[in-house]
Amino acid sequence: MAEHLPELAWIANPAGKIIWGNARWRDYIGATRDEVPATDWAKIHDPEYLPRVSEQWVAALKSGEPVEMAFPLRRADGQYHMFLTRARPLRNADGKIDYWFGINTDISALQAATAAAEEQRRLLETLNRTAAMVAAELNLDRMVQSVVDAAVQLTGAKFGAFFYHVPQPTGEAATFYTISGVPREAFSSFPMVRATEVFRPTLQGEGLIRSHDITADPRYGKNAPYKGVPEGHLPVRSYLAAPVVSRRGEVMGCLFFGHPEPGRFTADHETLLMGLAAQAAAGIDNARLYEGAQRDIAERKQAEEDRLIILRELNHRVKNLFAVTVGMIGMTARTTSSTQEMAQALTGRLRALASAHDLIRPNVASADQKAHHTHVGKLIEKILAPHVSAGEGQIKQEGPDIRVGTTGAASLALVLHEVATNAAKHGALSRDTGRIAVSWRVEGEHMVLNWIERGGPPISGPPQRKGFGADLAHMSARGQLGGDIVKSWNPEGLEIVLRASLERLEA
Repeated sequence: MAEHLPELAWIANPAGKIIWGNARWRDYIGATRDEVPATDWAKIHDPEYLPRVSEQWVAALKSGEPVEMAFPLRRADGQYHMFLTRARPLRNADGKIDYWFGINTDISALQAATAAAEEQRRLLETLNRTAAMVAAELNLDRMVQSVVDAAVQLTGAKFGAFFYHVPQPTGEAATFYTISGVPREAFSSFPMVRATEVFRPTLQGEGLIRSHDITADPRYGKNAPYKGVPEGHLPVRSYLAAPVVSRRGEVMGCLFFGHPEPGRFTADHETLLMGLAAQAAAGIDNARLYEGAQRDIAERKQAEEDRLIILRELNHRVKNLFAVTVGMIGMTARTTSSTQEMAQALTGRLRALASAHDLIRPNVASADQKAHHTHVGKLIEKILAPHVSAGEGQIKQEGPDIRVGTTGAASLALVLHEVATNAAKHGALSRDTGRIAVSWRVEGEHMVLNWIERGGPPISGPPQRKGFGADLAHMSARGQLGGDIVKSWNPEGLEIVLRASLERLEA
């Protein structure tokens, strides 16, 4: 019966030496009936398992108890199969062990199926975890990093990269990338992927590419200057790449994976990567929508803050206008000798003040007004004219012709009107002896304007309280003019440096 069992069956003596094997045993190890006792059983065991098998077998021989073990055995053709081995002692009438009888059952197929099921479970868990993360993660950088990390796990790639496109305010898209499996430095010294014959199908969204050995692909190595992988680049033989395409057909990015050994990617890996690329496309769409919504919220919040500041400033300006008018009347009275002369001078100054305020008007008036341009020098003249009390010599200005558009004029006028009003109330223009030097120049893509006051009241330091006007001046300089404003409160007089973008000025 044992001779014809489908499993490997054998008999060993009390010392554990195999003395007989059935037909399946002899066929498996490649021995005849007579050769079985002479077979070195250590040679048919996997060296990695042999110490543990020997330990268990010796323990069973000493205890005389049945034993069960799992270990691989070498077949006659050199292949190893995993077996479940059960051995029981056969005792005589006196209770002594005459023989050990064992059966080895091939469980390699079951083991492979179990391993495959475990691998499928692992892949499913990774996919589910990644899908949940992609659906929940609204930060684009974190989301794409999680996608490429998951893809490396799913495909068994040695390394992977995700090149993705991010729309910019200019309307174009910038390309960024993230790496998995290797340090980012391994890619940082190399240029971005370009539309070579290998990369073009992926970059243009034509479909997935899988190559057992990309170095043997007819499209490989045809583009200068590298003619293949650049020197020092990570070695790639197995190659797998997929485009990330939105529902609208937009190529949002590309996934690239490599392995230094050939033949590492399979059709199953293609399926997994295609599913992951679809998830990534949905995730990028969600992240873009979220970031766009956040930008809209921030812009609306900023617009509301600007509106409130302007409303507060208008209220301040209305009150300040009366103070300026009163000051003008006083200055005019001191410099004229008759009522008629005073009336004429005061009327001119009030009209100049109206002209200066009219430069701000396009920002709050209807949008159907035609845009117009002026120059920095002319704008300064209009803003300062209402505040001059000591003739033309009180203001000195010097600088090149710099063109100023409607929006730029409104913003610059707001800044100049603020500093001029403060000069008239507290600084050099509050005294007949006061003088202001205004100069401007071009530095690169900016205009730099210097405002220097002399001859006014002594200055002990910066004011204790900053008013609405100062806030608005800083907001206009930084936000609308794309520059900055810096004030130095020197004892001999205030000095101001204003920087403004030439592009913003001309707008």
